[in-house]
Amino acid sequence: MGKGEHVVQDYATTGLSLKAHPVSFVRDQLELLHIRSCHTINHNATDGQLVKVAGLVLVRQRPGTAGGVCFITIEDETGYTNLVVFEKLFETYRKEILHSRLLMVEGRLQREGQVVHVIVSKCFDFTKMLGKLLQREVDDLPVFTSSRSDEKTAPYPAQNKRTQVREEVNQETEAAFHGGRNFR
Repeated sequence: MGKGEHVVQDYATTGLSLKAHPVSFVRDQLELLHIRSCHTINHNATDGQLVKVAGLVLVRQRPGTAGGVCFITIEDETGYTNLVVFEKLFETYRKEILHSRLLMVEGRLQREGQVVHVIVSKCFDFTKMLGKLLQREVDDLPVFTSSRSDEKTAPYPAQNKRTQVREEVNQETEAAFHGGRNFR
């Protein structure tokens, strides 16, 4: 097993891993998209700054006393970040918020002393990125054989084999990383 597979298995059985954090495996891709780490958001970003941050969803809370506001905590390999999603935006991004295991948000940073929140303006489901942890080899190369001319053979493997493996990997990663704890 590769390191990514170990992490997926650890999360599937215990809910955590001592080997690595799942987001660390996709950090390079996140940086290409200018998505900052939770540590950078919490310690280096300034109040009112527009930021992008991604992480595994730990907790979603939508208390009845908060007037429809949803509070989300996400974590990456560097720490955690608190998100605030107002009711109108929650309804717009309901699917992404409730079904994402790896959630990426854009928003404005709000800093009051030691307390840091991101007031969310957009949400994206990046859960499929976690499929990189379980990369499997798929033989996409054609196999040429010296068959008889009256024999039926497919010179190229079926394209749906690649799709089938990709779907299996997505199902495994979604099962391993719980969707967060939802409290009211």
